[in-house]
Amino acid sequence: MVILGSSALLYSRYLHFNGNLNRVTGVITPGGAQASGGAMNVLLVGSDSREGAGDQFAQAPAGQEQVTGQRSDTVILAHLAKGRQHATLVSLPRDSWVTIPAYTDDKGRNHPAQQAKLNAAFAFGGPALLVKTVQNLTGLHIDHYVEIDFAGFQRMVDALGGVDVCLSRPAHDAHTGLNLSAGWHHLNGTQALAFVRQRYGLPLGDLDRIKRQQQFLAAMMRKVESAGTLTNPLKLNAFLDAFTKSVTVDDTMSTKDMEKIALSLRGLSSGNVVLTTMPIAGFGTRDGQSVDIIDTAKAQALFDSLKDEGQSGTGDSQGTLPRNQVHVRVFNAAGIDGLAARASADLANAGFDVVGSPANRGTGATTTVIEYGPADLAAARTLAAVIPGAQLRQNDQLSGEVDLLLGSSYHGLATTTSSSAGRVGSATESASILPVADTGSSGTPRSGDVTGNGTTAGAASCTA
Repeated sequence: MVILGSSALLYSRYLHFNGNLNRVTGVITPGGAQASGGAMNVLLVGSDSREGAGDQFAQAPAGQEQVTGQRSDTVILAHLAKGRQHATLVSLPRDSWVTIPAYTDDKGRNHPAQQAKLNAAFAFGGPALLVKTVQNLTGLHIDHYVEIDFAGFQRMVDALGGVDVCLSRPAHDAHTGLNLSAGWHHLNGTQALAFVRQRYGLPLGDLDRIKRQQQFLAAMMRKVESAGTLTNPLKLNAFLDAFTKSVTVDDTMSTKDMEKIALSLRGLSSGNVVLTTMPIAGFGTRDGQSVDIIDTAKAQALFDSLKDEGQSGTGDSQGTLPRNQVHVRVFNAAGIDGLAARASADLANAGFDVVGSPANRGTGATTTVIEYGPADLAAARTLAAVIPGAQLRQNDQLSGEVDLLLGSSYHGLATTTSSSAGRVGSATESASILPVADTGSSGTPRSGDVTGNGTTAGAASCTA
């Protein structure tokens, strides 16, 4: 009787979750290289549909045209490696100038392939056309599609009890009423939505917004991990309930599929998730629109690294490299005497190839950052595996070498031989949001934190 009762309860929960989901048909179509060895590519889309999101998002700011319908406000390609040992999330800027495949609209009219912004694909032909566009752009097959709108995002944040973030600069946005001082804040769903959507007042607009979204996503992942959501049946049940009420998925993804993915990710700590952005060469104007120009060679190298992940015999199953194949330049960003020299010796003794002499790059940094080029993700992961708390940051100007920018948090290499991937933050650390540096043509960070948009007068330390 107990077994029968338990089975009935499980089946009841399955039906409940299944009934929550909104599904769209015909989204997943042939195209792109299939992920190998059990790996999976999921297209995560944030729709800017305002329905149910609250007045500050439903109504256009004064003097601006009212926004109706929906567009793909955020597009992320999530590559889940085989065995779910690590994941790579690649943000695809919405203003990227891409080729949209030929399509037939909802009135039966045929349209030839055309050049347009990436988010136009969603507006023209919905999820199916967006998936085709991304498959053509990346050369990767999309296995599943997950979409969340404004209201869904708010529900997800609230389901977690809010998320703690720390700004080293104030953040202000007159359009949504966002007004956050430097320092720690506990954001509810409404505040979080305003925070991740701001682009006005940020130096690089949508690209800086992507950085902020990535940072907030990292904080959310740490919140899920620290709360034990994926390992506690009751918390997992509550999380799946909120999640299934908040998303739209392709019709090939069942509730059981989502539960399997969630359970398979239990061993995937936030430290094994890499957040990066498709390389952009610069900005331009096309057909009277301000657009992002994709760096085709570097972007292809990035996507090829995901396509070939696990197929090469040189690295291990987590997409890392032998240490002697990791070429590292070491910089002291903390201003602590002898820090770079000490780290260089540590790395050399551990078998890494230290390039050049230790050098200074700024002062006052607390967090250690590893910068890497689009084709050097495996090298960055290998280095991050031995430096607790190091943050990964893509630098499109780098190639063949990774830069280690030492913060005051560096106290030597990890004693473990584990090859965990590059991290968005240790599970035991506070969920702080780090400053993101703008890089010039030399690849050297310039001052200017885009986590907030205030001045240095309002700066605060985000160390725990």
